This record gives sequence, C-alpha cells and structure tokens, in this order.
Amino acid sequence: MNFFSIAGLLLASTCLVVAIIVLIYGKTKLHRIWLLCNVAICIWGIGSFFVGRATTVSEALISWRFAHLGGVFIAVFFYHMTCLFCEINRRKTIIFAYIQVIFFQILNLTTNLFISQTKPFFGLYYAKSSGLIYPIAFLIWLVFVCLGHFELIRYYKNSKGIKRTQAKYLFVGFITGFLGGGSTLLPIFGINIYPFGNFTIPIYTIIATYAILKYRLMDIRLFISRAVAFLISYSFLLGVPFFFAYRMYPVLYPICGKHWWLAPVGLMTFFATLAPLAYDQIRRGVEERFMADQKRYQKLLLQAASGMAREHSLNHLSKLVVYIVKRIVKIDFAAIVLENKEQKKYLLKAVRDSGAIYDSIEFSYDDLFVAYLKDRKEPLLYEELPLFIRSHLKFPKQISLIVPSIVENNLLGFVVLGEKNNREHYTEDDINVFKILTHQTTMAIENCLFFEEFRNAQEKIFNAEKLASIGGMADGLAHQIKNRLNHFSIASGELKCELQDFEKKHPELMAQTPDLKKTFEYAEQISDSLITNVKRTDGIVKGILNYARVEEKETFFSYFSLKEIIDVSLELLKIKHETTEFPLKCDLGDSDLLYGVKAQIMEAIYNLIDNSYEAAIDKKNHFEGEEKFAFQPKVKLKLIQNATYSRIEISDNGSGIKEENKHKIFAPFFTTKSSYKSGTGIGMYVVGRIIKENHKGKIWFETAEMQGTRFIIELPKK
Repeated sequence: MNFFSIAGLLLASTCLVVAIIVLIYGKTKLHRIWLLCNVAICIWGIGSFFVGRATTVSEALISWRFAHLGGVFIAVFFYHMTCLFCEINRRKTIIFAYIQVIFFQILNLTTNLFISQTKPFFGLYYAKSSGLIYPIAFLIWLVFVCLGHFELIRYYKNSKGIKRTQAKYLFVGFITGFLGGGSTLLPIFGINIYPFGNFTIPIYTIIATYAILKYRLMDIRLFISRAVAFLISYSFLLGVPFFFAYRMYPVLYPICGKHWWLAPVGLMTFFATLAPLAYDQIRRGVEERFMADQKRYQKLLLQAASGMAREHSLNHLSKLVVYIVKRIVKIDFAAIVLENKEQKKYLLKAVRDSGAIYDSIEFSYDDLFVAYLKDRKEPLLYEELPLFIRSHLKFPKQISLIVPSIVENNLLGFVVLGEKNNREHYTEDDINVFKILTHQTTMAIENCLFFEEFRNAQEKIFNAEKLASIGGMADGLAHQIKNRLNHFSIASGELKCELQDFEKKHPELMAQTPDLKKTFEYAEQISDSLITNVKRTDGIVKGILNYARVEEKETFFSYFSLKEIIDVSLELLKIKHETTEFPLKCDLGDSDLLYGVKAQIMEAIYNLIDNSYEAAIDKKNHFEGEEKFAFQPKVKLKLIQNATYSRIEISDNGSGIKEENKHKIFAPFFTTKSSYKSGTGIGMYVVGRIIKENHKGKIWFETAEMQGTRFIIELPKK
C-alpha cells in the first residue's frame, strides 16, 4: 500500500467519523450541508484509496471517476455552507452552483469528456487532463472555493465574539484543507509534485467541524502554540533516534550483528521519556508569548476577587465589580443586576459604560431569562441562549457573556459583559476565571446583605426604643400637664369665688364705685376664660392619649370601619388646626371595611390627611390679596375595593412635592415643613413602615409642584 492509498484511507475514515458526529449532534441546515460536504470528501478519499490500489488503467479510471463523484461537490457544499454561516442570501448563485455541478457529474459518469486517460506517476495511474471540460470544471470549482473564503474574510472583519472566532477557525481549517486537496489536482495538469497535501485534508475537516458544532472554542492562539510545541518537541526528540539509526547502521551492524537495532531503540526510549517534559516546557514558553495579555488580566481578576470580601456596602461592591472587570479585561461594557426582594424583581445595580442608557433594565421573577439562569447555574455565552430568550433580551449594547451568582439554588443576580475591545471571544480559561470571580462576588454580596440587614435591624431597634421612650415621656408629660391644669382650674375657681364673695359683702361699695365694679366683672370674665381653656386643654390631652392608647384588641389584624378612624382623626385635626370645619371630602363607596391593624391604619390616615391639609395651607400662604382669599384648601379621600386589595387615595390641591425631595419622603427625620409647624420628619417614615412592613401593602404618590399631591395606599385583603 503506497502513501496515496494511506492518505485516501485516512481521509475517508476521518470524514466518515466526522459525518457521524455531525449527524448525531447537528440540528440546523448548516449542519446538514456540512454533513453532505463530509460525505463528498469521504467519497473522494475512498476513490483516492482505490486509485492507489489500482493495477490497471481501467481500474484507475473507474476509481478516478468515483473520486470525482464526491470531489466536484466539495466546493459547492463549502460555498453553500459558508453562505449559511455568514447569514447572507446568495440563492441564485447557489442554484447555479448545483446546476453546473450536476451537469459536470453527468459528463463524468456517462462520457469520456471529463476523465479519459491516465499517466504513470510515482507508481500510480494518475488522471490526465484532456480537452477543455475538465479545466472549465476545475476553474468553476476554484471560483466557488475563492468566493467561500472571501465571504469568510468579510464576515470575520464585521463580526464579534464567538462568531468571529468560528469564522477564524473555519478560514484556517478550510484554507489548510483546500491547499492540501488542491495539491492532488496539480499532477492532472502536468505539475508533477507528489500530493502529500492529501494528508492535511483530515485536519481541516476536524477543525471545521469543531468550529461549527462548538460554541466555547479553544483560543486559536492556544491551538497554534500547543501544535508548535508538539511539533518541536516530538519531531526533534523522536527524529534523532531515526537519524542515528540511519547514519550509524554501517558502524553498529559489524559490531552488534543482528542486534544492532537495540542501540537506536534504547536511544528512542530515552528521548521518549524526555519528550513530554520538553513539550510541557516549550508549550509554557510559547503560550506565555502568545497569550501574555490574556494571562495578565486573568491573574489580575483573581487578585481582585480575593479582596472583595472586605467590602460591606452593596452599592460600593457593585460599582467595584463592574469597574474592575471593565478596566482589567478591557471590554465594551460591564453591568451587574441584583435581586430586589421588596419589588420582587432583578434590577440594574451598577454599570460601567460610556454613551449608552440602561435605565429601564429589569427582570421579573418569572422572566424566561431568569428561569434559564437558575436552571443553567453556570456562566454562559450569549450565543448559547435559546433564540426565543435572546429575542426579548434587550440591552443597549451587544452582550457576550452572562455570569450568574447563585447560592443554594437562589439567584442573587448576574453580571453581564460586553465584547472585548480587541474583538476576541471569551475562552474556556476566561470563563473558569469568571467562575472564581463570581464565587467570591457571591460571598461578598451575601456579606453586604447581612450587614445591611444587621444595620436595618439595629435601626428598627433604635427607632422602636426611641418611639417607646417618646411614648413613656408623653405619659409623663401628660401627667405633669394635667397637674398644672388642675392647679390653674382650682386657682381660677377660687379667684372667681373670692370676687363673688367680695361683691356680696360690699354691695354699697360696688354701687358707689363703678370702676371697681367694672374691674371685678373683667376679672371674673378672665377667670371663666381660664376655666374654659383648662377644660378644653384637658380634652385635647385625653384625645391624644386615647389615640395613642388603643385597646389591646385593636393591635391585632381584624376588619374595621374606615369611617370610624376618619371621624377620630378629624376630631384631633380640628383641635390641632383650631378650626371647626375641616375641608375633607370622603367617597367610601358601598363598603368601608378594611382589614388590618386598626390603630396603625388610624395613625397612617391621620398623618396623610394632616400633611395634605398643611400642604394646601402652605400653598394658600404663597398667594396675596384676592387670590389668597379666593383659594380654598381641599382634601379628598376615596376608597376603592376589589377582590384582592383595598385602595385608599388621599389627594389635595396643595403645594406639591419638589423634584429633589421626592426620593426622601419616606426617609426618617426628613421633613418639608417649616420650623414653626414643628415637623419631626418621622411621620411619613412610620406610615411607610406601617403599610409596607406590617401590612405587606404598597404606598406611593403622584405629585406636581404647586398643583397638588395624591397618596395611594393598597392594603391586601385577608
């Protein structure tokens, strides 16, 4: 068996294995065309094998015609596959390609116009070109090969990420294969160079198949570096024994006789033990030169990951992660999306980019993309996402890699990375480094969440203790105020009695002295006024204490009437604002029953109505003259009931909330009230806590400066 037969057998075997792999794993039209291409190459290989085995001209001609049965299709299948890969529409050109190849195939099988004679060549019956048919067919074959490579080059220049790397692999593989395969055609045209290139065709089929079927491709530089290291180490070290045997045979045979071969075999054994060590050293040296930049940023990422656990602020950590990744890896953008349990969504936490807007990026718990990340649990390339998920995944820029952060099947968030600035793809080594980075980031996120929860718990305890101390202080102050009121009441009553007794004992004096009588009458009026105000103040204190000290049953969840708590609140508001008429209009619908803690809802309603009224008064004070007189404060309360929640809307025609204060409304100790109104800044903070935390409801507001504000509360039903 000669080298040409061995090459043909190797080619046929390799393409057959590749065809089976593509048949099993291939799912697209691109895979099917590549399957046909490998079948065509396999037929060429089988024909080459029989050409090398032919002993007569007729056997050789049959073998050559059988080989060309597949050979003429290779360029067409290659061009068709390239168009599919590059996503370009060349329908008419492809149709022409198949028509012409079928035409030449008919000529090959039915006439002698295609191949009709052979010539002796290195012990082979090699085909010989005769006439114009074969050169025309070869020229068209060559045109489609060139067109395919041209499309790959153009696509490579315009693509990014994995597709760019796939295009690189395909080009390297195909150019290797076609140069090798083309060498078998040179002797047909009289260029008598032995077709050793037939051995390179299996290499290209393997590379191309790997590029088509795989997404996470080995870096082409890594592939080249290892191939170079292998060739240098094994070809040199294992070639020395063969050279030694060739040169030393005349010397060794006279000395050792028929056992002369033991010397080169021993030398080969020695070098065989050195070859792996040499390969490893050469590989490391070549990889360090070829992949210095990639190794550098991977090392920096690992160093950065080790220091993330020291960060205790989630905001700072998020900004740190995207800053480090974008700067070290040198990518287009980096963003981190984290879970927000209150909103039950995944929201954009931090982004590092220039020029793009990322404001509206959010994902619900039931989003298909989120479900896929929870199921996958591993970093994945954008191209690995199913098409139906990619179609609705909207980002301002092209995504390249997604790195989820998962703890015990709980998705804390994920990092989204853009393309590298050098337009290279993310290799398996990159992804392994990001796995480590994600692990460290996940632990850091958990630490931040723990510290935030701890701070919130401490704040709640502090506020609870503060409010409890204020409550205790209020009881003490109320007691002291009532003692003073009792003293004023007694003193005023005694003063009035003393004045009346003096008038009864000295009627003549009172009649003779009109000024004295007038003074006594005025003093009695003052005494009556003091008694009246003492009683009124005592009523106010009792009302406040009754509001604060609700019955024990009212501290539990139950159904209650909204109208009742509105009536109680209005009484206090009238006292607070010293008015007999309060401008509140209520629309409670058919049912005013709410489900919740009555005392807490009463506090929330009181605060909201009070704020609405004060905002309306504040707006009125901005006016002057007739405009001020004409303005009438208005507060509206509306109750809307449905099957799942009760909605309370409290609106006013007041001064509204300034834009810069909107995000502070529910913050503790923030107030928009002027000092003379004694705003403490805890009212809305307490309201927010009551609705969101205690009742698991929602509260938000709509406002426009100097036009009014509407607060909306949604309370879930039982």
